[in-house]
Amino acid sequence: MLKILLVPILAWLIAHILKLVIFAVKNKRLDIKQLVRAGGMPSGHSATVASLSLAVFFEQGLSPLFVVTAVLSIIVIRDTMIRTKEVRHKPLEAFVGTILGLIIAYLVYLI
Repeated sequence: MLKILLVPILAWLIAHILKLVIFAVKNKRLDIKQLVRAGGMPSGHSATVASLSLAVFFEQGLSPLFVVTAVLSIIVIRDTMIRTKEVRHKPLEAFVGTILGLIIAYLVYLI
């Protein structure tokens, strides 16, 4: 049961570390604010909710709780792309964040 808490935290953390690295490589400077900034590649929101949904699936299968988390994940991922312009994610950022979250959940449950 601890994995279900660990997975989304790990997904969020890895997404934001990747965001920091990608920003540093792209802009040739380190900006530590990228660790907590909304927006950018990959989407931490998408990674977090996608990983949580898959973790719930691994714990409970096709349960009502899985359906609820999957539906809420779809809403959050969609909303990350249509929020205000200053924190809006591009579809690719949301997609990459989603895939990242699914991979992290899979790897944690594989171990």
